[in-house]
This record gives sequence, structure tokens and C-alpha cells, in this order.
Amino acid sequence: MLASVESIVHWLRRRFFSRSEWAARHFGLRTYDDSGEEPGLLLIQIDGLARSQLEAAIAAGRMPFLESLLRREGYGLRTFYSGLPSTTPAVQAELYYGVRTGVPAFSFVDRTRGEAGTMFDSDWAREFETRFAVRTEGLLRGGSSWSNIYSGGADPAESHFCIASSGLGAWWSAGRVGPQLLYLVLQIPALARIAVLGLLELAIGASGIVGAILRRQWVALEFGMLLSRMCVGIGVREIIRVGGKVDIARGLPIVHVNFLGYDELAHRRGPDSRFAHWSLRGIDRAIRDLHRAAHGSRRRDYHVWIFSDHGQESTRPFSDEFPGGLQAVVASCLGAKAEGGSQPQWELWWRALSNRWSNRRPAGIQDPSPRHRFTLTAMGSLGHLYLAEPRDEAEMRELSQRLVSRGRVAGVLRKASDGAITWYHALGETAVPAGVPDLLTTHPEPLRAEIARDLESLCRQENAGDLVLLGWGPDGASWSFAPERGAHAGPGPEETRGFLLLPDATRLPAGVDHFTRPDALRHAALDLLGRRRMENSHVTNPAPARLRVMSYNVHGCQGMDGRTSPRRIARVIAAQSPDLVALQELDRGRARSRGEHQASAIAELLGYHVVFCPTIVSGDEHYGHAILSRRPIETVKSELLPAVPGGVWPEPRAALWTRVRLDTLVVNVVSTHLSLSPRERLAQMQALLGTDWLGPILDSEPAVICGDFNFVPGSAPFRLATARLQDVAKAGVPRMHTFASTRPFVRIDHIFASRHFRTEGVSVVRNGITRLASDHLPLMADLTWEF
Repeated sequence: MLASVESIVHWLRRRFFSRSEWAARHFGLRTYDDSGEEPGLLLIQIDGLARSQLEAAIAAGRMPFLESLLRREGYGLRTFYSGLPSTTPAVQAELYYGVRTGVPAFSFVDRTRGEAGTMFDSDWAREFETRFAVRTEGLLRGGSSWSNIYSGGADPAESHFCIASSGLGAWWSAGRVGPQLLYLVLQIPALARIAVLGLLELAIGASGIVGAILRRQWVALEFGMLLSRMCVGIGVREIIRVGGKVDIARGLPIVHVNFLGYDELAHRRGPDSRFAHWSLRGIDRAIRDLHRAAHGSRRRDYHVWIFSDHGQESTRPFSDEFPGGLQAVVASCLGAKAEGGSQPQWELWWRALSNRWSNRRPAGIQDPSPRHRFTLTAMGSLGHLYLAEPRDEAEMRELSQRLVSRGRVAGVLRKASDGAITWYHALGETAVPAGVPDLLTTHPEPLRAEIARDLESLCRQENAGDLVLLGWGPDGASWSFAPERGAHAGPGPEETRGFLLLPDATRLPAGVDHFTRPDALRHAALDLLGRRRMENSHVTNPAPARLRVMSYNVHGCQGMDGRTSPRRIARVIAAQSPDLVALQELDRGRARSRGEHQASAIAELLGYHVVFCPTIVSGDEHYGHAILSRRPIETVKSELLPAVPGGVWPEPRAALWTRVRLDTLVVNVVSTHLSLSPRERLAQMQALLGTDWLGPILDSEPAVICGDFNFVPGSAPFRLATARLQDVAKAGVPRMHTFASTRPFVRIDHIFASRHFRTEGVSVVRNGITRLASDHLPLMADLTWEF
């Protein structure tokens, strides 16, 4: 009854009050109207947030929703290694197309065309994405891309604020502005947030501009940062929030949204600044809304993965210490004089940033002497130096040493004519990749060899400079070649270590114990979506002396939102990784559940063995319960339990008795679902403990009885059970209510174990999915034995 009422409420809310559903219907957008059993993936990216900064933000209470995912929703925190260069264009090339080091930096020279450019330029980004797409299909095929460098394979109409798909003008001419602005007008809370936060940002930004005027520093950048905060940090964030919810309501197979606000502010004031961390509150709220929309979708069974592509190092602007910046240093080390004098680095950086909306190329410094002519591209903590004329080995080595010793560049990578690569730095010279791990003492040990290999790949990239200049060095130096206090692109310990938040049961490729890089996440996503199967996956094996048992009434797999989904039930189970699962109220061949064999469907998704016990049979339709196990199951007995004439809501009740072998231990496992009638429940409990069932073996053999018993602690059948068995819930908190899932007020689901076991832990699994998946919550116990 409660489930029916909740289902009607959810339907009414979707039909008449959901703005996302309204937009999907009235804007003529494509929708996927199926059973909701097809998997879907929502990828949420927080651009530029290092794992250490995420942990600091959570500890400070700035990201309460992400904290709740870790604490209550079964998510785990992993290290996401960006690869090199540690920039969004390179990360997304690897994530979308599996191409490592697809570009050598954010700004570089395309040697094929002989042109310098940046990935802010839509033509430039589109050109390189086309090259990647020749190799393989994009990860976002059939889905949508929000605020990314590339479309990722999404159709042009589904690529929003993506540099490779369009600039602002193309977005406008494509006719996408009108519908989305109209939809935004309907989002009264979003508009209110934009207005209030915009005024606040204006006040903060105005004070920054005044301070810059008084200090005579970077006034243009402060003004540009104010516009960026208001447009990217607030406006685009809110559009992404509402647009992403619409795409989820439509049931797109994959949706990737990217929040840029933190990265923008961290560049200006530093990655650990309060200024940058302030933006995380709004991002956290946006993620909360998208996560709830994903789990409430009727058109697809969405998984939600949250990650950052890279972090940022706290840096000092190179131009603050060396007048004229990196260009002047390079010119001096070459013995050249830049034409027209040295050009301030901030001007080049600002021009590069403006390329997002124009077709201008960043200019290198040109010396009138052919011998000294060069092109320099440098953004963040990585630069590439291209020489107009070749130099011999001795000259290149001398130039590299001079840039480090006299020019104070933190590191220089040089590839010799024989292919050998050397890293020049303040501590000396190091062969790449062999000697690099010993230099990376501030990096986690498992990452060191991977970074060494990627440094080699960076130098061998077809568009890399003759010399690769690094702002980070093993001596602790941390420069940015742009006027910013936070930077990324190089091999520093913070800029290479993003984070990855995944549900614990997520299948990943083998070899990701210590870190996950973009192509591994790509393989996992393709596997989840059923587009490419992983041959070898990362599986966490349970401890051999532990038995994790779950009892779960799944209500015919019909959730409180009215959606019937065995896949969702399987996700609930997988997140807890139990060894044994007792499921009640399962359908087989019933019209109301699409004729599915629900127990078999769940077991297949989990890779478990299964035994089904029907209690009601009507022709080809069956209804009953099941036991699932990681190990093979032997059925001992499956029979109806006693019925008392004149009982309340008469319905056949049965029990299923199985045996499961755990190494040398054989465990008796019984699943049941007792009557609604008090007299029948007592008689049925007496039967289960009697001579025809478990009575003779309880003292000599380990046994676990679990299910929906429809009685509460302290009742007569409960006292009868605990006279021979232990109630595992005694090891938990005083109130462990399992029914109803949305507002639990009573415990009628139980796990009873023989005296052979000791309860190590017990819990009721209550999170966003379990509140929707059934009208009961799962009860779970960890048991150990010492015999």
C-alpha cells in the first residue's frame, strides 16, 4: 500500500511538476522511452580540483554532499592520475578516444601546418578532435557534452559550451540559446541563485580590481576574472545544472558535465585559497541535484561517477621574478634580442585566453637574426621552445643548462638526436625515464614510474618543442609561466593527482589498485554501457574468514517511484558485495514485471549462483523468493510452511533451505517470508525450528536464517527464534528499522545465526538508491567463525 501511494506521488510529480520532463516534452527533444533497465552514465567533472584539495574541502564542511556519498552512499575515493601534460585537452583526448598525450600542451605549434595555437580556439580544438576520432569512436556517442574541450562524439546539437563544437556565436546560430534560456526562465530557484551570487561576485570582484589598481598589478586580468567568475562560475554552472537534468530526464545513455568555476578561481588566487574553495559550495549543490535526478530517472538506470581531470600546483608567476617573463629569459639564453623588446607574458596569456572566442593565434617572439629566431608557447607550468634552425648536440645541451642555471627555469627536457631524453634541473641531469622515479620523492610511489613513462611520451609527441620547459622541479621550484598563483600542465605532485569518486562495486580494468588514469575510466564506462566488454576487471575479494549476509525484500523489484528494475536491485546488492543474499518477493514470468525471471536477471548481473523458490504458481507465472551466492549452492529443501485456516490475508508461505561451501566450511542457509497472520507466523517459526527443518542440526552445524518475518523484536515468534539462534541486529544500533524504505519505522526483516558465528557488524543500508528501489531496506551482517 505504501509503495503504491509513493509511486502515485512520484508519477504526479514527474507529470505535472517536473520542469525537466516538461522541457523534454515541449522542446521536441529526443527521449528514450523504455523500461529504465538500460544502463546510463552521468560523468561529473570538477575541473582542476586536486585530491588533496577535495579532502581539505570535505574536512572543512564545504562539500557536504560529496561527504555524504563517501559516508552513506557506498562511494570510495580514488586517485585519478591525469597523465601528461596534466591539462584538460590531453585528459579528455585519453578519456574520450583512448589517445594518450594527444596534445603536448594547452598551447603549442602544430608542426604539420607550421602554426601556433591554443586549445581555446574552436577551430584548433576541432581539428585535433577530428584526428582522434579517426582512431576510435567517442565515449560520448549518443550522449551529451557540457562545458568540455571536445564533443567526445556527441552530436553537435548535444554539445553545449564545448570549444571543439562551437564558440558562442555558433551556439547562438544553431538555435540552442532560445529554448535553453526559456527553460532557464522556468527555473526560479536557479535564477534567484544567479542573481544573488552575481551581486556578491560583483562586490568581491570590484574590491579585487581596486586592489589591483592600487598595487599597479594585473588590472585587466582582475577584470577578466570578474567576468569569468560571473559567467563561468555562476551562469554556466546553473545552465549546466538545469540542462544536465533535462538530459537525464530524456534518458541519454551518457552525459558528461564539467564545472569550471573552481579551476578559474584557483588559477588567480591559488588552489588552496578561500577564494577558490568558496566556489565549491555551489558546485556541491549542483552535483547533489544532478545525482538525485539521475537516481530518480525512469528512462535509464544511471550510475554517477565524479572526478577531476587534474589538480593545480601553488605557483609563483615567473614574470614577477624575472622582468619580461619566460620570453625574455629564453631570448637572453639564446643570445638574442627580441624584436621590439620583450613582450610581457601576461599579454600573451590574456590573448591566448581570448582565443576562446576568436581565431587569433598566440605569437612567439621573433628575432631578426635567423640563427636566433624561435617560437615559444607557454601556458601554466609547461612551455615548448621551437627553434627556427637546428643546433648541434653540444649547443642544445649548453642551452638547456643555461636555461636552468641562469634563466632559473625549473626543468628542461631535451631529446637528443639518438632519441635519448635528458631532464635538466637544479639538482643536475637525469635520464628519462630510467632515473625519473628517484627524483619524484614528493609523489606517491606507485605514480613515479608512470610519470616517468609519460615524460618520455611528452618529449616524443609529434608536436612537442625542441625543448620542453617545466615550471615544476624536483628541488621544490613551482613556477607558472602565466600571471597566476595556481597552475597545471607539468609533472608536479598536485597537478597530476585529481580524484575519482565511484560506487564501491564499480568494475574497473585490472591494474588500478593505486590510481586510475583516463583510459582506464574510459574502458570502465564502455563496459558499463555494454559497448565494449573488459576482459580483465578489478575485483575486490572478500576476506576468507568473513561471511557477509544480506536479507532484502525487493517488492517484485518495483521501486517507490513505480519503476520495476531488477538492475537497480542488483546495484544495491553489488554496492555491499555480500557473499550470500536472501531475496523475497520476486517474480518469474509475470506480466506485471515484463515476464522476466527476476532472480536469474539479478544473479546474472552480479555473477552469482541462484536458487529460486516459488510460493505462488498460476500457470506460467511464479512468485516467491531466492538465495544468491558467490559460491555454488546445493538445495536441501524447498517446501510450503504450515497455514492456519481463517488467517489474515491468506497466502501460501514457503522456505528455501540450501547449503553453501566456503572453503572447508559448509553453511546452512534458509530464506523465508512469513505470514501476515500472528498465529500463522508462530506456527511457521515453530516448523522452521522443528524436526522437519533445522531443529536437529542447529547445535552441530553452522546455520543462518534470514528473510522478511513480518514480526517485530519481542514478539512471540521472535522470542522463539532467539531461544535457539542469535539475532545479529543486537550488535548494531538500537533502532535498525527496515520498513518502510522512505520512512522506516519498524524492523520486520531479520537475520538469525547459529552460535557458531560471531557478529562483527550489522547495518541497514539506507541511501539514495535503497530509498527508491523497494519498500524495504536491506539488512546486512558480517559474520565470522572460529572453529
